[in-house]
Amino acid sequence: MRGMPANVRLFQVYIFVNRLEMWFPIVALFLLDKGLSLAQYAALDAVWYLSTLVFEVPTGVVTDRYGKKTSLLLGALFQSLSLFILAFGNSFLDICVSYVLWGFASSFETGTHDALIYDSLKQMGREGDYRRVMGRVTTIAILASALGSVLAGYLAGISLALPIVLTAAISLLLCPVILFFTEPQVSDLRESGYRRHVKESVRYLLHHRLVVLFILYSAILETAIWGLYIFYQPLLRSFDVPVERIGLLYLFFKLFRAAGARLSDRLYRTVGRVSVYLIPLCFVLSVLGMGFLVTPWAIGFIFVNFFTSGLYYPILSDLLNRNVPSGKRATIISIGSVLYGLLSSTAYPLLGAIADASSLQATFKVLGCGTLVCMSLIVAFLKRERLGV
Repeated sequence: MRGMPANVRLFQVYIFVNRLEMWFPIVALFLLDKGLSLAQYAALDAVWYLSTLVFEVPTGVVTDRYGKKTSLLLGALFQSLSLFILAFGNSFLDICVSYVLWGFASSFETGTHDALIYDSLKQMGREGDYRRVMGRVTTIAILASALGSVLAGYLAGISLALPIVLTAAISLLLCPVILFFTEPQVSDLRESGYRRHVKESVRYLLHHRLVVLFILYSAILETAIWGLYIFYQPLLRSFDVPVERIGLLYLFFKLFRAAGARLSDRLYRTVGRVSVYLIPLCFVLSVLGMGFLVTPWAIGFIFVNFFTSGLYYPILSDLLNRNVPSGKRATIISIGSVLYGLLSSTAYPLLGAIADASSLQATFKVLGCGTLVCMSLIVAFLKRERLGV
């Protein structure tokens, strides 16, 4: 019990270091500078999602059966390795290998972050604070990412590879931080074998439709949100924004996302389940706005997208964790990430091909309309369910 409050505090240090991500605001420019097309860049994202798809459930089981510290350590080590390969790779094959390793590393994190915080709070009898705590953690993560974006812009002015190399080095610093975590106990008994554990987790999903709807909601919305990240940097470059300014713009984008995360708990306490319906509507309208506006004013909709992405995660994460047992939490969240990987690996190459063949605006229109149709169906089913709060 004594280590649980320390877990919550230490996780804020961990997430700040982990989310500096200086490579992220310039990776598209880095790859395009190597001669890749938008379709090839989108295909690399598909490689990443296919990699997470393959490793997601096995690494989720590792988390549930062997502990969250083990998963976080492996994730940090492989993340560092993948970024070093990306920075120094000289061929498309090298870059593909780096994306596979990056996906492998990311699959260790999926569900582990949420499970570590939720189970630590639950052991203290404070699981009711989860949404508020995750709002604060998400805010810290976004602020760290914003700082990383500013640094990335200036470092990329020296070399586009430099932010990637420094992020890889910083990832190694996570290892000693992770060792100070205390492994929280789980409240339900873990199954004795891998196959049985997965089978029991799937069986749980089959008997809990609300959890399935939350997973679908999150997978579809995340696919759309992260799909846009492929095209933000090319869009800014199409308006002749210099790379240093792109880093600065990402600072303000992420401050808006941090504001959304900080306000998420207040929003849910004020309007309740209505927020679950409003968030995808605001997101879709902003994406369609980017599709129909072909002037630099379209950048304003990027701010709306970032704000919306900050709002939704603490709310959906809280709703999902409240309805999933501790011993199956990471595995079930990983199953949701498999769906996310399937959607992303299918949609992103298609969106990249549309951008190359037509325009960025056409890509935004397709993404906006597709998200509208899918989320309308999910929301319609959710209205028939009690949200579990």
